[in-house]
Amino acid sequence: MTRELPKPVATVDLTALRANVRALVDRVHPARLMAVVKDDAYGHGVDRVLPVLVDEGVDWFGTLDPAAAVAVLTRQPRVRAFAWHLSVDSDLEAAVRAGVDLGVTDRAALDRVITAAGTARHGARVHLQVDTGLHRGGTAPADWSALVGRAVEAERSGALRVEGIFTHLAEASDADDSRAIAELHGAADEAERALGGERRIRHIAASAAAFDREDARGDMVRIGAFLTGIAPGSGRGPADLGLRPVMTLTAEVVSVGEAGVRLAIGGRDGLLRRAEGTTVQLGGARCRVLRVEPLTTVVEAPQAAVGDTAVLWGPADAGEPTLQELADQMGTIGEELVTRLTPRVTRRYVG
Repeated sequence: MTRELPKPVATVDLTALRANVRALVDRVHPARLMAVVKDDAYGHGVDRVLPVLVDEGVDWFGTLDPAAAVAVLTRQPRVRAFAWHLSVDSDLEAAVRAGVDLGVTDRAALDRVITAAGTARHGARVHLQVDTGLHRGGTAPADWSALVGRAVEAERSGALRVEGIFTHLAEASDADDSRAIAELHGAADEAERALGGERRIRHIAASAAAFDREDARGDMVRIGAFLTGIAPGSGRGPADLGLRPVMTLTAEVVSVGEAGVRLAIGGRDGLLRRAEGTTVQLGGARCRVLRVEPLTTVVEAPQAAVGDTAVLWGPADAGEPTLQELADQMGTIGEELVTRLTPRVTRRYVG
């Protein structure tokens, strides 16, 4: 009988997570921090990450889809949850009833939310999105007045309340972002006048812009990957941001032979074949990855024994590769590597 391979382990350092949250809260103050926990908190495990963030005072959370936002509110009913990918298949009625803040990208989405609010017999919370140049969602400036007008009618009828105005930055250049920030504030000014003059929440920046640009922070920032110590790359790592990587990924040696040393991690666990040519740490040394197979990964290690542990990435405390180093070598971003890890990878929590 073939022995079941041991499972890889992703160790999540909750102490590092807390430190990152505190550093980022201080960095963006007085703007509020919305913690984005999409993709199971970037593969770190939303069930364990959420209580830590709440304990650190975070009371806004962002997800992509409404169902994930409902799940956040089910776990933590005293917080706010924001979702901005409203597909035609989204259960908006359940989201409205749960109190999810819904990002509205256009008139069609707004009408769906109004219909859901009527069915649920519950006022919806919406944030209107203006497209300032990213072109991945949001209402074009030419259509903004019409969207605002429809939102004003719906708010007066009690169908909804406009909680915020937001955008996403393209981050193509500082000049483009400066123009986008100005456009967001102009659109928000127009909407707030039409809604009676009351200030609504303005949010513009995600992780990188929130960290770098004070003028992009508005009233609230949306930060996700930075919370887990995942940096933007292109030569800029977490240490440059004063952050610490939260996840360490390890795998056990299962065989040693002339063709190489086999690790109990492979493509079925979410490891990309592009990892070939990168290194892992094994026996205190860096060892080159020869092949990534479906069930195992073969590395070149002069001295290793079955049962030894290889580190694929970590905080570099003992010289192991960092997630950022690996992502840069593979031509990708750290987010892709952690969110690809499958449920077969055991999550272990420390701190």
